[in-house]
Amino acid sequence: MADSVALSEPRSISLQGRAFALVPGILLLAAVGYAGKFIERFIAQYGKAHHLVLPNIEYVLWAILIGLLISNVIGLPTLFRAGVATYEFWLKVGIVLLGARFLLGDVLRLGGLSLALVFIEIALSLTFMTLLGRAFELRPKLTTLLAVGSSICGVSAIIATQGAIDADEEDSSYAIAAILALGAISLFLFPLIGHTLHLSDRGYGLWAGLAVDNTAEASAAGALNSDAAGKVAVLAKTCRNAMIGFVVLGYAIY
Repeated sequence: MADSVALSEPRSISLQGRAFALVPGILLLAAVGYAGKFIERFIAQYGKAHHLVLPNIEYVLWAILIGLLISNVIGLPTLFRAGVATYEFWLKVGIVLLGARFLLGDVLRLGGLSLALVFIEIALSLTFMTLLGRAFELRPKLTTLLAVGSSICGVSAIIATQGAIDADEEDSSYAIAAILALGAISLFLFPLIGHTLHLSDRGYGLWAGLAVDNTAEASAAGALNSDAAGKVAVLAKTCRNAMIGFVVLGYAIY
C-alpha cells in the first residue's frame, strides 16, 4: 500500500512538470496570434482613418510571418519548444470553434435559391481547381490547398486543410500567396464590373460573397458597392465558411 502511494506521487509530480513545461510555449502561441490580430486591426483602422484602400490581410498570415521571423531570425529557445509543439491540437480546436461561429439561422436567411448557389459554387470551384492543378502538373496537396482555399474561406481553409492532409509548409505558403493575390485584385475589379453591369445590390452582394475567397476581401468588395450589397456578401460568405468542416473532413478521409 505504501509502495503504491510512493510510486504514484513521483508520477503525478512528473505529469505536473510536463504540464507546466507546456505553458511558456502555449503562451507564446497565443501572443503571436494576438499580435497578428492587432496588426490586422491596426492596418484596417489606419486605412479607414486616412481614407485609404489597403489590402485587408487576415491575422493568420501575420501570425505566420511573426512565427517565421522568430524561428529564423531570433531562434526558438528550448523553454518554448514543448508548448509550441502542441500547435496542431490548437489548430484542430480552432477549426471546431470556427464552425461553431456560424448559426443555422444566418444560413437560412440567405434563401433557397441563393443557398443552392453556395453548394453549386463549392462543387464547381473544387472541381475546376482540381482539374486546373492537374493540367499544370502541380503537386496533389498543393492542388488540394488551392481548391479548398478558393472554394471555402481563403487563408483559414488553407491552414485547416494543411493540418488535415499533412501538407508541406511550402505548399501552404504558395496557396496562401495565390489566394491573397486574387483577393487583392478582387477589391479593384469587382466594384468596377458591378457598376458596369448595373447589378442590383442583392445580385452584386451574392456574386461577391460567392466569388471572393477571403472573408475580409468579400466583405470589403461588397461594401464598396453599397451597404446592402455588403450585408448580402457577408451572408453568402458565411454560408461558404460554414462548410469548412465538411470539406476538410472529406479531404482528410480522401
